[in-house]
Amino acid sequence: MKVLIVDDEKGIRETIKEILQDEGYEVFTEEIGSNVERKIEEVNPDIIILDLFLPGMSGMDVLEKIHATGEIKRRAVIIVSGHGTVETSVKALKLGAFDFLEKPIKYDKLMEAIENAVEFVKSSHSPEIETFTSLPLKKAKEEFEKAYIIDVLKKCNGDLKEAAKFMGIDISNLYRKLNKYNINPQK
Repeated sequence: MKVLIVDDEKGIRETIKEILQDEGYEVFTEEIGSNVERKIEEVNPDIIILDLFLPGMSGMDVLEKIHATGEIKRRAVIIVSGHGTVETSVKALKLGAFDFLEKPIKYDKLMEAIENAVEFVKSSHSPEIETFTSLPLKKAKEEFEKAYIIDVLKKCNGDLKEAAKFMGIDISNLYRKLNKYNINPQK
């Protein structure tokens, strides 16, 4: 798992980096808010630890950009702040922040947030392309189609009519595919 730590305080960045590297995470850092978008493209982090008060662009502005791109659905953003208010934390959570930690960050709270974020990221990722490239073409197509149907059903909250419409197929065709792949739409 890749973690990007965005904080303008070097001591905090380095301390969190050491802790997470000791736990086996691949860790990257950034200190300037306006550089975060480029850094995200560069390292493709699964988890972002984001301070609210940053030079160049505020953490809240960064969070709004991540939210606007839809990337908030597949990345866990943990907000950290020493000056956060209830209103700030509510706004961050409405924008899709995964968690909100107050500074000074306690080790156990950090690790709990990271562990929960890892579970979130794992559950939000669809199978990667490598999953399919190790299979013969016919089997890869079937595995992809199955993963695609499961993902669309999740997005449509199990609504078969909505899922069929999204996929551009009729509902009877969707039923055949559900039976073929032994997919229970209620899960």
